[in-house]
Amino acid sequence: MRGEIFTLLLVTWPCLQALFIVDSEQDSYDGELHDKITMGCRFSQIPSVSHITVIWQRIKPPPTVEVYRMDNGIENHTFTSKQFLPRVRLLREELEKFRAVIELSQLRINDSGTYQCIVIQDEPDYKQTKLTVRAPYKAIKKTLRRLSEKEMELSCESQGLPLALVTWSDGKLRDPHLTNRSESSHAINSDGIFVVTSRLSVTYEVNNYTCSYITDGMKTSQTATFHIPDEIPESDKWTTGYAAIAVIVVMCVGFVVALLILHRRKKGQTSKDISLAECESPGQNLTVTSTDHLLPKSDCGVDTLTFKSELWNGKTEELQDVLKQRYAEFHKTTETETDFTLPRTLLSGENQHVSIQSVLPGPRETVILEGKEGTDKTFIAQSLASSWAKHFISDPFDIRELQLVILVDIKGAEGDFFQVVNSKIPAEAKLQTNNLKDILLENRDSLLILDGYKEGDRELDKSLVKFLRERRTCRVLITACPGEHGILGETDRKVMRLHTLPVQA
Repeated sequence: MRGEIFTLLLVTWPCLQALFIVDSEQDSYDGELHDKITMGCRFSQIPSVSHITVIWQRIKPPPTVEVYRMDNGIENHTFTSKQFLPRVRLLREELEKFRAVIELSQLRINDSGTYQCIVIQDEPDYKQTKLTVRAPYKAIKKTLRRLSEKEMELSCESQGLPLALVTWSDGKLRDPHLTNRSESSHAINSDGIFVVTSRLSVTYEVNNYTCSYITDGMKTSQTATFHIPDEIPESDKWTTGYAAIAVIVVMCVGFVVALLILHRRKKGQTSKDISLAECESPGQNLTVTSTDHLLPKSDCGVDTLTFKSELWNGKTEELQDVLKQRYAEFHKTTETETDFTLPRTLLSGENQHVSIQSVLPGPRETVILEGKEGTDKTFIAQSLASSWAKHFISDPFDIRELQLVILVDIKGAEGDFFQVVNSKIPAEAKLQTNNLKDILLENRDSLLILDGYKEGDRELDKSLVKFLRERRTCRVLITACPGEHGILGETDRKVMRLHTLPVQA
């Protein structure tokens, strides 16, 4: 009997050994809106993973959509849903550990559902897992607004899921009374989450008022407390007379500053008191000796738009000089001044070979130069800036007609986009962040190069996308590694890829 059992095991062992199995690593995953998450499945050990096929798809809610596909070791985006294409990548290094792991970034509410991991090696197997994307209510934004001499309005605003009930209480715990007096409303934003606002009118008497956001099961998600009168803005305590004085002072200061700017810009003026003399003698005409300006008779009114334009022109000229001195130092010892040769193959988004001039964006266009580490992305970015600074005798990029080129090393940067860019500009430019913002957003033919971008800092990503949508004419070139710029898929952009192998002769 024992011999028969042994013989049976011996015969069936090759079949048992050849069985290919896929197992889910987790039954379910929880993610947070705008965050990222990794989901994975394990498969049986095999001799080589170089020709394996991996497919991730979402099967619920219907219809079934493809999230990621790799056929025989090669990525295939032919049938991948546009909803996922710019945001998903396979962690290839995990394949060697017999794991099929995807990373999904910039999570959306409608990413929630049931996912299927399919792995094929001669024979297929699959497992399912669930993803739930949550949007917990954010910290409450408090606002105080004066209604009259004796009454003011308190306002609370927060956003999240599910729809929350807002209750009010004070130091005397008159909860139902205050909640019934309040006015609450909600709207749904572009992410599909609720923006809930509640307002309550109160007197200036000493008291504390608390708004609470209540979700499922009467669970308190967020609270915020107003301390009256401590939190009343000083501006609301001013009398009408003080406010009027403040307005007059501001107008006078602005008028004086405008006159000083005008005086500085008019090279032919020989006296600092000419403008004052014109105000005192309305019968005369104010004339300057420069050949390109003529100021007609005036009643001492100031065209603030003209002065602002002159101010930005001056700032831009100063910035040009500083940046050209900086960029002229690039490649002095390693690059000729008469020729430029791209050391890599440049491919368009359709995998067609294109010329080096294609990396220069058109007006209000965004180009993403994608390549792995060591594919000379930084070299190309510096060459663009250097060519604009007239370091090269030739102009291979046809870039010198641009008014301004700003090159920013953005690797590892965090925080507001404009503050990050301004922090990278040489200090001698003496440029304030608000000046830089006006320069980049106005109708000026300029190029902004962001070298080494990698998504992940929420404030930087959000403010960058906002800038790309609001700019008027600014061209933008962004260099990044594959899979590290998914959030930019929310904007119009053109992707260029640097091939990892040198161009063959």
